[in-house]
Amino acid sequence: MKVLSMVLAICMLFFAGSATFADNNAKLAPQQEKTEFKIMVKHKHYLEEAILKMVQEGSLTKEKADKILEYKQKIKKQGKRGSILNELMQEGIITEGEANAIKEKLMQMKEARFTEGMQSLVDKGVLTANDINNIRSYLLKVREERKATVEKLKSMTPEERKAYFKEHKKEREDILTKMVEDKVITKEQAEEIRKAIPDLGKSRRKMQ
Repeated sequence: MKVLSMVLAICMLFFAGSATFADNNAKLAPQQEKTEFKIMVKHKHYLEEAILKMVQEGSLTKEKADKILEYKQKIKKQGKRGSILNELMQEGIITEGEANAIKEKLMQMKEARFTEGMQSLVDKGVLTANDINNIRSYLLKVREERKATVEKLKSMTPEERKAYFKEHKKEREDILTKMVEDKVITKEQAEEIRKAIPDLGKSRRKMQ
């Protein structure tokens, strides 16, 4: 139970930090819609599952769900990339409130995958309670560093922010690679985490 509690704590820390960093970045530079600041609904293949769950729960009508999924298929054929929820709002298919509800459902599903993945690695003996604690401490440190970065970005002009991201672009690595480099986890553990939680490295790379 103690290990499971730590896994859940990491889950909340990871996703709370992710959302805060993304939201603050969006407020800092809304005009840079196609840069690192863009908030996208990643992993669009999870959208259908989220929509169906919401219909079952009664938080979304079947008629609205059908329109969303129909539009998803349309843009898939067109090869469009970007935020599908923003496009759905622009087309008048969903409201901002519905978009936020879908984002929340996607986040809940992601949290569940993260928690289940981490717990499976503990059960398999890949991670120990001490490893979990070290990962939690590391993510807390990263979260605080990103808060400091947000404050730094707030004082910059749009041109300075653009230059900042261009300068630091090559430094960006996914969180698992950085944890291996900083000796928080081993390379072997990182590979097992990638298998159990494929979204983890991808999400962090986008956020940095």
